[in-house]
Amino acid sequence: MRRLALLVPMVLVPSIARAETAGAQVEESAELYSCKTNPSDVVMSFKPDMEIKDLVAWAIGFTCKPFMLAPNVVATGRKVTLIAPQKMTRTEAYSMFLAALSTVGLTVVPKGKGYRIVESATAKTQPLPLYNKTAPADNDQLVRYVVRPSFTRAETLQKAFMTMRSDAGDVQILGSIVLVTDYGSSVRAMMQLGKLIDVPEGTDAIYTLQLKHAEASKLMPKLEGMLGIAAGPGAKPGAETAQSTGSLAVPSKLMVDERTNTLIIAGTEAAFQRVQALVDRLDIALDIEGGASIHVYKLSHGIAPDLAAVLTAVVQGPGKTAPASGQAAGPQPSVPLDTKEPRVSGEVRVIAEAASNSLIVLSSGRDFLAIKEIIKQLDEPRRQVYIEGMIVEVQLSNDQETGVSAHGFLPGSGSSVLLGGLQQGNNGTSSLDVKSLANSTGLVTGVLSSATTTIMGTTIPSYGALLTAIATKTNSNVMSLPSIIAVDNQLTHLTIGTNIPYKRGVSYGGLNGTTPTGSTTVNIEREPLELKLDIKPHISPDGSVLLEIDHAAKELGETGGELGPTWTTRELKGQVVVPDQQTVVIGGLISTKEYVSKSQIPILGDIPVLGGLFRHTYKQKRKSNMVILLTPYIVRDQLDIEAIRAKRMAQTQEFMRSFSTLESMKYQPKIDYARKRGLIEEINRSVQSVEEDRAALEELRKPRAIKEGAI
Repeated sequence: MRRLALLVPMVLVPSIARAETAGAQVEESAELYSCKTNPSDVVMSFKPDMEIKDLVAWAIGFTCKPFMLAPNVVATGRKVTLIAPQKMTRTEAYSMFLAALSTVGLTVVPKGKGYRIVESATAKTQPLPLYNKTAPADNDQLVRYVVRPSFTRAETLQKAFMTMRSDAGDVQILGSIVLVTDYGSSVRAMMQLGKLIDVPEGTDAIYTLQLKHAEASKLMPKLEGMLGIAAGPGAKPGAETAQSTGSLAVPSKLMVDERTNTLIIAGTEAAFQRVQALVDRLDIALDIEGGASIHVYKLSHGIAPDLAAVLTAVVQGPGKTAPASGQAAGPQPSVPLDTKEPRVSGEVRVIAEAASNSLIVLSSGRDFLAIKEIIKQLDEPRRQVYIEGMIVEVQLSNDQETGVSAHGFLPGSGSSVLLGGLQQGNNGTSSLDVKSLANSTGLVTGVLSSATTTIMGTTIPSYGALLTAIATKTNSNVMSLPSIIAVDNQLTHLTIGTNIPYKRGVSYGGLNGTTPTGSTTVNIEREPLELKLDIKPHISPDGSVLLEIDHAAKELGETGGELGPTWTTRELKGQVVVPDQQTVVIGGLISTKEYVSKSQIPILGDIPVLGGLFRHTYKQKRKSNMVILLTPYIVRDQLDIEAIRAKRMAQTQEFMRSFSTLESMKYQPKIDYARKRGLIEEINRSVQSVEEDRAALEELRKPRAIKEGAI
C-alpha cells in the first residue's frame, strides 16, 4: 500500500508566533508546521545534515503552502546543510529552498493548491509551469519554455541550448518550435543566448562549437591571436581587429564554457565557418597531449607484479595507497622522475599481466615515455651467484668392556647349599646361564662345571668362571656437497632427504570397540630426515657477496632398543660476507665425550691386579667434528654459466666412472644455436631500442596529424 506524506501549514495567533520567526531551527513541537501570514525577513539557523522533511517544514513557515512527499523520497535519507550569514526575504528564502532541493536531486512540482516534491530526473514527465513570452523566475524551479525562432532554424537553437542545459533539463524540437524543460535560471540563460542567435542573416549571431580533444580555454587565445580578435598570446603587434576592418569573416567575440569544453562564437555565419575550419584542423586526437592510451611493455628480466607495485607507488607519490584491483587510480600530483627527464603530468595506471610477464600502462604518450625510462632501469638483468657448499661430519667412537662372571656352590647341612659369586656386565654373558655364551661377542674364556645343581627348579652349573673382553670402534665420515644457483636479493630453497619408518607403539584390541578383542596393532610412524639449505645472496658492487643462511639437517642416530631409533639435528642461521670465489667456514662443531662405568665387589675390587677379577669396567669415547663451508661464484655472463656447467659435468662423470656399468654414460645437452644471442645480436638489440626511443621523441616534436594548406 503506497502512502503519501502531506505537510499542511497551520496559522498561529501572534501571541503564539512570538517565540521564533519562520526561519528558526525546526524542532519536533507544536510549531513544526506553523506559518506566518505577515511578510517578514526569514532567518536560517539550522544544524548540519538536515533531513528533507525538516527542510520542507522550514519552507512551510514562510510560504504557507502544503507540500506532499512520497515515502521513497523520505526513505532515501538525503540530507542538506544550509548556512546563511544574515536574514533574507521570502523570495530569496524560497530560491534557497529550491536550490537546496536541486543539490540532492529533488525539485518542486505544483499540484493543485500545493506542491509535490519529486525526483529531478523524472520531473520532466510532470505537468510543469509553461512560459512563452515572459521569462520564468531566476531560481531552481523546473519549468517549460516555448521558443519559436524568427530567423534561424530550430535545429540551430536546439544545438546551442543543449550545451547549456542542466542534467535535469531537456531540449526538444516540435515542428518549427523548440520546447525547453529546465530550471528557471537555466531557461533565462538560454533566452539570452537565443536572442543573439535568432537574428537576421548578415548580422552577428551566437554559435557554439564543442571541442572533442583540445581544451577550449587553451585553444581560445590562439584563435584570438590568429583572427585578430584581441591581443592574445599568438597575436602579432599591429594586428587588425574585426571592428577596425569590418570583415564579416572575423568573429566579434570568443568565449569559453569550461564545464562543457565549448567555444561560444559571436559573429556572422562566415566568421563561424572560419573558426570551425580552424578548430577542425587543431581539434585532433594527439596521444602526446593527453588522454589515457594503452601501452604494453614486455619485460625481459623483471617480474611484472613486483614492478607494477613499485611504479604505482612512484606515480602516486608518498602517503598514497595503490588502487584496488580492477579500479582506476584517481588523478595524481606530478612526481619528478628525473631532473633531466619529463615528469608525469596526468593520470597513470600500471597493470601487471603475469601470463606474458608484461606491464600494461594506461597514460598519455608523454607520461609513458617518462615511465618507460624507469622501467628500463628496473628491468635490467638480475645478477646471479652460484654457491657451492660442503658439509663434512666425522664421528669416532671407541667402546671397551671387560669383566668377570663367576659362581660356586658348597653342600650345606641337610638339603641346603652355600652360593657365592659375581655376575656383572652389559654384554649378556653369565656363568649361571650356559645359553648366554651363544649370544656373547668379543673374547670369552673361563671354566664351567659339567655337574649341575638344581635350585628353585633351575638347573645351573655347580661352579663356573668366565672372563669377557670386547672393544668396539666406529668411524663415520659424512660429506654433503649441496650446490645452488640463486638470483640477487631472492631467497632460494634447497631440500634433500628421505624419511624412515619406526614403531611408535602397540594398540590392543577390544579397548575402543573397533578392533577385535585380543588383537594387536603396531603403530608405524615416519620421520623425515632432510637437509635444508636456504640462501639469500646480496651482491655488492665491489664483488663481495652477503649471504643470509638458514641451514638445518636431521640424520639417523643410534638404532635398536625398545625406545626405537634416534636422530640428530643441527641448525645454523646467520649472515656472512664472502669475496667472490673465496671459501668461508660458516659453522663448525668439535665435541669429545668420555664415559667410564665400573661395578665391583666391595673391597675385593680395589685390590691391585687381582681386583680385576672382582669388577666390571665399561669405557666409552665419542668424538665428532662437523664443518660447513661455502664458496660463492658471481655469474657475470654466459661464459660463467658454461664454466659452472662444465665443472659440474666433470664431477658427475668422475662419480659415474667409479661404477663399471656406467663408464660409457655421458651427458651432453643439446644446444640450439639459432636461439642463442651473441655479441652482434646484443649490439643489434641495443641499436633497435635506441632507434625506437628516438622515433618516439620525434613524435612529440612534430604533430604530423595537422593538415597543411589554406583554410
